[in-house]
Amino acid sequence: MACLALILILSAIPAFAAQPQLEETVVVTASAAPVPFENLSRTVTVLTREDIVRLPVNSIADVLAQALSVDVRSRSPHGMQSDISVRGSAFSQVLILVDGIRINNSQTGHHNSDFPVQLQDVERMEVLLGAGSSLYGADAVGGVINIITRRRTETTEAAFSVGQFNFLEASASTGFRKGSLQQSVSILANRSSGFQYGRDCSAIAVSSRTQIGDQFGLFVSHTNKEFGAKGFYGPAPSREWTNQTLVAAEHTHCSRSGLDTSVKLYYRTHGDRFQYDFRHPDLYENRHRTHAAGLLAQTRFGISDKGVLAVGGELGGDWIASSNLGDHSYARTSLFGELQWMLGSSAIVYPGIRLDHYSNFGTSVSPSLSGSWWIAPRIRLRSSVGRSFRIPTFTEFLYRDPNHQANPLLEPESAWVAEIAADFIPAKEWLGFAAVYSRHERNVIDWIRSSPDEKWRTYNIRELHAKGFEVGIERALGAETRVAAHYSRISMDAGKVDYQSKYILDYARDTWTVKASVPILPRLEYQNSLRYKRRIDGRSYWLLDGRVESRFRRFRLAFEFANLLDSQYQEIIGVDMPGRYIAITLRTR
Repeated sequence: MACLALILILSAIPAFAAQPQLEETVVVTASAAPVPFENLSRTVTVLTREDIVRLPVNSIADVLAQALSVDVRSRSPHGMQSDISVRGSAFSQVLILVDGIRINNSQTGHHNSDFPVQLQDVERMEVLLGAGSSLYGADAVGGVINIITRRRTETTEAAFSVGQFNFLEASASTGFRKGSLQQSVSILANRSSGFQYGRDCSAIAVSSRTQIGDQFGLFVSHTNKEFGAKGFYGPAPSREWTNQTLVAAEHTHCSRSGLDTSVKLYYRTHGDRFQYDFRHPDLYENRHRTHAAGLLAQTRFGISDKGVLAVGGELGGDWIASSNLGDHSYARTSLFGELQWMLGSSAIVYPGIRLDHYSNFGTSVSPSLSGSWWIAPRIRLRSSVGRSFRIPTFTEFLYRDPNHQANPLLEPESAWVAEIAADFIPAKEWLGFAAVYSRHERNVIDWIRSSPDEKWRTYNIRELHAKGFEVGIERALGAETRVAAHYSRISMDAGKVDYQSKYILDYARDTWTVKASVPILPRLEYQNSLRYKRRIDGRSYWLLDGRVESRFRRFRLAFEFANLLDSQYQEIIGVDMPGRYIAITLRTR
């Protein structure tokens, strides 16, 4: 209670700031063409690099856990492995992008959060809530997360952390500019003995970005992880090794006539080695290697002084070589288009449609329509409706182990999602919002069983109806002070249930989040995040994370804590999470 009182006191510190300037933020994920925040018709959370610096976070998963209606269900700290849900969706129903490029893994959705970039490489993150298949295709049922990497790094930055459970982490990035050429590189390495037996972890990541003018960019990254996976997928002390490499090239061209064209070419490969019981490595071991390659092209142009039309397409494919799943592949092609059309000076609509064809699943059509209307200078109404879909992963089709048996007859999922929302500026320094939404899903894929004595098996659940609402208020108090409070509630109806669901029906019903970043002294800053979650099965827990940071010369020294209340909790049933954790970090400014 003392910690909660401190938060409330700090949140009440008076300060002065200008009215929020919504038009200063340009969002690239919610529509086919970038739009200023004031014209958004969808619910989008934008976390800039400045925002991230003010949060007590150390990984991309930590940042996403702070976002509205994003439920990061971690199996391990330090971002080793997490399942990410948006608005109560399954973790496989969230599309992960890096600079607009699909990262979702065709082997299993558990690897979707195995990000090929590190937090130091991130310029900002955009989280689109709701259906996104009309823009991005498969998997965008609950939402879309777009991680946008840093383009310009001409300074050298470094950080070193030491914490409990023998945790050590070091990172560095540097770059230079010569004429039109910009080059940056970064590296990160960490390790921990783990907070309990079988939960140790280590990772190393490197990345490089080459930028030539504003037209050509090349991004290359590689990550390696090893972690104890005790209890992750069964009662045994398992162990897992993963690695991922991403190579992405982009060429953009803006003509004097107003025609903007972008072409992206990418290749990604992911390796996964899994031992069910590392005490008996010959008992059961899987090795998987997935590949994905694609070409994306998009062009946009004005068709009058009121409208912009964006059209594009994608060619790609995924393939896997696996000791458990075998060798399989599929090709995918798509065409899409979206129109931005102004209705007077205060309203805008976005009709869009996408056609996706998979060589093994056939064709899916995903239409959408959204719009926004400033009904008053301080009040904006928004609404959207769209269809989304998801294809099964290779694991859902083919996987088998002592506790699981997949079903090769699965069908793709589909969903219709609708939302109504309002943004308002109640006072000079404040920004508020409220939203209600509904998602009607068909053929939802889940692992289910009738009793604990049976294996988990994959089936298409006929129908699932999700609905919820979100409210929040934020305040910017000067250049360095931020306070925010969010609440979301979700309910899901699967009809009469006579089975145990492993993933779909395990969600956070209620979530409260309070965040504050407050300067205490001229060179001392306090940052905190207090979260409360109540899951549908009755589990509930408080998580208080924070950081006290001092600035001196070219350095920042931070005292960091996670789960200060020492809550005993499991975000995934059967997988314990650490209690109170303390670390110290020294970084260059």
